[in-house]
Amino acid sequence: MKVICIDGGASKVAGSIVEQLDSVTFRLYGDIIENRYKDQEGFNHNFSSIDLDLQLERIPINRDEKKQGDVYIKTIISTIDKLITRDDMLISIAMPGVKTKDKKGISVMANGPRIPNLIQVIKNYFGQSVKVLDVQSDADMCVWGEEYAKNGSLRNISNAYYLGGGTGIADGLKLNSKILSFDEESDWIAKCWEFKLKNGNSLESLISMAGIINKKNSLEEICNNIGLFLFDRLYTVHKGGSPKFKVGRPVSDTHPFKGILLDRIIIGQRLAEYFSSEDGNIHFRQIKNIFLEYCNIEGGPIKRNYNAKNIDEKIILSRLRESPIIGLGAKACLSQ
Repeated sequence: MKVICIDGGASKVAGSIVEQLDSVTFRLYGDIIENRYKDQEGFNHNFSSIDLDLQLERIPINRDEKKQGDVYIKTIISTIDKLITRDDMLISIAMPGVKTKDKKGISVMANGPRIPNLIQVIKNYFGQSVKVLDVQSDADMCVWGEEYAKNGSLRNISNAYYLGGGTGIADGLKLNSKILSFDEESDWIAKCWEFKLKNGNSLESLISMAGIINKKNSLEEICNNIGLFLFDRLYTVHKGGSPKFKVGRPVSDTHPFKGILLDRIIIGQRLAEYFSSEDGNIHFRQIKNIFLEYCNIEGGPIKRNYNAKNIDEKIILSRLRESPIIGLGAKACLSQ
């Protein structure tokens, strides 16, 4: 079975065909095609996303946001057009942001326009014979890719947290050998973009690649916060809610997975590429040391399970840049 898979990011669309090899393994069938939104006619270089708090209050979409959303849709359609070979192919799309209740569009977007009618417009363009699945979380699909790609970092791992870094941050979880959605577990764990720093800015704006390359941000502050953030993920899974970062909504301090210790923390996408570089590796080592300091202070099972001898096996870098595309194909095939 083959699926057209579209990974819509904050700055570009990447797409490819994914094929199933066996019940647990998927791979790319052909090359990845990339199209940038800014290369599309009508792209507004001065567009700025609506304040997140206003988006959450469901402020109406204005004309500028609607036009920018149309550009995003045209870019996705253009990418699909280059991949589609017959009119009965399955299409699966991942996008960042909060999905609409019917999973047909985007209701909240930190780094782009809201697009509540995304799937319907694509269906109208290609016709009813083409099956377009509900919008998937780009973060969730990274985890699916790490699980179902032949060289994925989650294969044979029971409990793990995934941190993907690009323009924004992608959060992913696998607990008790099951891939979980942050949207479905939101009562006890918050996404990175929800966390606030002491200055009121989002944590995501500091520790994503966009934050790292921003010369206004101190690399020491970035490393300190990534180290604390990774510890916070470990602590939240093992013990429940932790007040390490401010979240603008109630988060339960209990959940059904308490007691689990993460086997692995995986860092992927552009963040992993940076930490693999000569300069980035210096900061990656610093992050692991900061993480271990928090583990030592905590003591108990956390201190016993995370130490200088095993830290390079506990926090790893993934080279699977195509993870969200492969994840889309895996979930699409396995859900049919």
